[in-house]
Amino acid sequence: MKQLNEFFAGKSVTKVLDVGTGPGHFIHTLLNIFPEAEITGVDPDEKSLQEAAVAFPNAEFKMMKGERIDFQDSTFDLASISMALHHLSDIQKTLKEMQRVVKPGGWIIVNELYSDGLNPAQEVHKRMHHFRSKIDRINGICHNESFTRKEILQKIEDSGLGIELCFEDSTVSNPPTPQEINERKEKLSIALSQIKGKPKHEELAKEIPLIEAELDKHGFAMASRLVVISNG
Repeated sequence: MKQLNEFFAGKSVTKVLDVGTGPGHFIHTLLNIFPEAEITGVDPDEKSLQEAAVAFPNAEFKMMKGERIDFQDSTFDLASISMALHHLSDIQKTLKEMQRVVKPGGWIIVNELYSDGLNPAQEVHKRMHHFRSKIDRINGICHNESFTRKEILQKIEDSGLGIELCFEDSTVSNPPTPQEINERKEKLSIALSQIKGKPKHEELAKEIPLIEAELDKHGFAMASRLVVISNG
């Protein structure tokens, strides 16, 4: 992200924490901005951390939730959370924990997809995401629907963080191939199978043909992201 590179040019960042790192997708961005930094990723999902450790052998990974970050105060120069705000059971607690472990004068990056002002292909992606979030919630997994831009900013401000820079990342991807469309359809059926026999199964099954029709008509594209930099 050009804006991040420009913002952090000349700033000293040597220790970075990535919260909700999953398989480490945002670490690519972090290494591009801070190629010499010592990066630690944390996530409650062990399988995702194993994938991240393979992709980034020089980084350190620990299993923990963002709501309780097991590091001492003022440990990191910067903490980030990318595409994971909507997975948190307590957003305010997590953002405050990130503030706690960042040194005075350090930085916090929030990179989060948003739900408003999307084009038709992005609306399809959002609908698939919200379908999966319903499945997860039925299975007791914390997975909220995506937030609007205003809601994201409000949650950040409610945590006591000031906003130094805010911009939208609307990177346009290539249109999906027919094979990719079919793969998305298969994922809908796989997700539905995870609640087989549960009360909402039949209700959610009726959504799949509607989503598939939208996929055929518009394809899909990643929803735009809101990127916020705060001074910790």
